[in-house]
Amino acid sequence: MSVTSEMTNMHPLENELCIPPTATLSIPSSIPFPIKLVFALQWQDAVKGNLVEIVTIAGPNSSTENNEVISTCLSIESSMRSSADIPPKCIIVGRQASTVDVRVDHKSVSRRHTAFYYRHGHDNKNSSVLVIQDLGGKHGTYVDDRRLDKNGTMELPLLSGDVGLENHVIRFGNAPVTCKVYIPKAKEIDANNSDLVRCSKENMQQNSFSEEYHVERKEIESNDNNEAKSNDDEKKETDVATTREAREAQIAAMIASLDSAPTYKPYIPPKKLNENTANGSTSSLNGGDPNETSIQNGVHHNGSNDNNHNLPITSSITLSPGSNSFTSSDGTNTPLQVSSAVATLCFEPSGSRLVAGHRDGTIRFYDFHGMKPTAPNTDSNSSSEVIHAPFRIVDSDNDPLDQTGRHVLTAIGPSPTGSQWIVGTTSSQPKVLDREGRTTIYHFCKGDNYVTDASNTKGHTAGVTGVAFHPLVKDICWTCGLDGSIRQWDLSGKGRMQFGKLICQKVLAKCKNEKGQRTQIVSCLGAHPSGRKLVVGTACGSIQIWNCFGGMVSSRPLGAVYSAHGGTKPVTFVGFNVNGERIVSRSESDDTVRVWDAVRMEKGVGSTSRKFSDRNGGEDGQHPPSILLAICCGLPALNEAATCAFSPDGKTICAGTSVDRGAENDFGKLKFYRLPEEEKRSKTNKDESTTKFSKKIKTTAILEPLLTLDVAKGASVLGVSWHPKLNQIAFGTSNGT
Repeated sequence: MSVTSEMTNMHPLENELCIPPTATLSIPSSIPFPIKLVFALQWQDAVKGNLVEIVTIAGPNSSTENNEVISTCLSIESSMRSSADIPPKCIIVGRQASTVDVRVDHKSVSRRHTAFYYRHGHDNKNSSVLVIQDLGGKHGTYVDDRRLDKNGTMELPLLSGDVGLENHVIRFGNAPVTCKVYIPKAKEIDANNSDLVRCSKENMQQNSFSEEYHVERKEIESNDNNEAKSNDDEKKETDVATTREAREAQIAAMIASLDSAPTYKPYIPPKKLNENTANGSTSSLNGGDPNETSIQNGVHHNGSNDNNHNLPITSSITLSPGSNSFTSSDGTNTPLQVSSAVATLCFEPSGSRLVAGHRDGTIRFYDFHGMKPTAPNTDSNSSSEVIHAPFRIVDSDNDPLDQTGRHVLTAIGPSPTGSQWIVGTTSSQPKVLDREGRTTIYHFCKGDNYVTDASNTKGHTAGVTGVAFHPLVKDICWTCGLDGSIRQWDLSGKGRMQFGKLICQKVLAKCKNEKGQRTQIVSCLGAHPSGRKLVVGTACGSIQIWNCFGGMVSSRPLGAVYSAHGGTKPVTFVGFNVNGERIVSRSESDDTVRVWDAVRMEKGVGSTSRKFSDRNGGEDGQHPPSILLAICCGLPALNEAATCAFSPDGKTICAGTSVDRGAENDFGKLKFYRLPEEEKRSKTNKDESTTKFSKKIKTTAILEPLLTLDVAKGASVLGVSWHPKLNQIAFGTSNGT
């Protein structure tokens, strides 16, 4: 990413908060002393708590008077970041103690709520202003009872009258605290009186604010007492009449508004994208060299440049793999590779954390709330981009009873509550970790390799390829593996154990190919949003949907499509969309992503597709367009870890491309595809022949990318995860070596 010189001179926190480069805390020459911020409790809330329990000043230049007034200056020395190499440009008010200069502890105040700074003009005297900027909090910032626009600013002039003090009242959300901004006013400072001004500057700073505060409070208390002692009946009657008339006028206005026709203002999307931040992900995970830049300026649009589909392409960060001094925990002290490719990754359900599994067997945990950016290296060959390291690195080979060597991570899945993670590796024994990754809660049992019937073994007998938790029940999880079985496990503590390892609760299915022979499951495990169905992809090229209920081992799927990607190309990735009506699949042997109708697949339409020879002499499957809805082209996948993801509304697909090994100048791309409109089925008639559609699909849609982003130079884009609620994308890459 190209970074301007102005942005590099700013603190990373101020860059994140969109503080302009022209902001400064240097005191303008037009005022005799710095602007003072005085915090006090509102009168009606003064008896509910102490001010020092709500307001905390982090900077050194602060003063407190009888727990009633807390003040600080608007200067560089008043900021907690004053000791940093880069001088601060603003004073930040908010609730997060680790990042703000003034902490206001109230539930309506955001982590970073408001910023104060100066902005000088060209002459630095007659054009200087005080800027109050809202930082996007939910409950807003108020200046003199006027709410600022979200992320908006208000400028207060510094030259506006005679010598004296001018104050403005600032409120932060619904907090019972007011901040008075005292701006000194002076038309000119006479050179002859400059010594007098310098001598009286400290006295004005220390005394004027507290005196004015106490005078105002005494005046208000005296006015309240006079009003309480007033017994004038005529005045009371006038007040009651005025209040009643005003209330009646309000009621009449409300009734009139109910009779008026409602007006709707349509949403108008922005016309231009910010092409300086061209990456398509909010969280960009680079599984290759940490010094490589995964943000590029290559943006290719298919048609309009408008972001009408709400794609998350506004900003991005790079998550580095972390330290390369970490060694394995299996007793061999094997050094782990910092540049190993990302084999799998997924978000926590809340979106606050991201977990990535690498091919060296490590699991890296990233916490977005507590993430500390790392300054770029000063080497000439390194990138100037700020990187973010994981807060914890865990070695997955921590089973003391497993002596089969190191294993590659294949799948990771979170529990519906986010308190546990299930991890699958190329070994036959998955495991369950706690949220922090420190403790292995369960090691799963291994099956007997000499038993040919998978339903009679206590666990998997071959490598695990897919894992998933029940979307609604936190104590149920499923796994699938190369032995062709889908297994269910009970994590409630009531499951059977053997030598400290959990035994499989039941075998849900044994996958077979079109001829009835046992086949391997090489894809991940896709769970239906209701938790009633599972979808897998096999080595024979089929996609199969299985039922999760029943006491007997099922040998027939609810629905299946054979030769899904043509011939016997293995299906290495499958998944449901948000409502479970569509299935997306991908194979490492072709360059397409295919979208299927899950409902018709269960009805058996096209379960045995006709095969024919194409022009290249190979075999391909001809599937009816009622099942195969769309084919997304231009997505070469040279790795079995390549995946794709549905958007939160299920109307867009995001997938990455692979590059050939050694192609250092090629870019791994992130592509977005817009799916055709979904068919609307009649609820009154379930017969396929009498189903009514809004748009009849006559042929399978061949889709071209809606948007293409160059995101990784010399590396392939492998795993892609699109959070269903936050509209954020995370993707992992290889290192190309």
